[in-house]
Amino acid sequence: MSRLVCAIFTDGEKVLLVKRARHRKWSPDKWDLVGGHAEKGEGLDIALVRECQEEVGLTPLAFNEVATLYEADDKKRSSPFHIYVVRQWTGGVAQLLGDEHSELGWFSVDDIEALELAMSAYREVLIESLRQDQVFKR
Repeated sequence: MSRLVCAIFTDGEKVLLVKRARHRKWSPDKWDLVGGHAEKGEGLDIALVRECQEEVGLTPLAFNEVATLYEADDKKRSSPFHIYVVRQWTGGVAQLLGDEHSELGWFSVDDIEALELAMSAYREVLIESLRQDQVFKR
């Protein structure tokens, strides 16, 4: 069983996404959430923090799980994607680290509607997270 953790960094009006590099096997050249695989025996919260630090140099401080998604062809539901909204972090400005991604950017609801995402199910969760964050910030 493979467990994945994904972060939706949100600033109230936009979310941070990373574009998967062209050489990646799964969903190359598509926009993705920051994250990756939890290592054997690693807690999901620890994996989330580690992946965020490794990929964009940010350390999540306040986050909560908002969804668990599965790829359409994962009929046995053996590889859950645990999605977390991150509202507080340290590390300054996000930056690309490593070679897994070719770009990063902050996107609004309108932008998300038009993006080619690594997993289509992300769209609804991203939009709902932004809507909730806007209510949360009021």
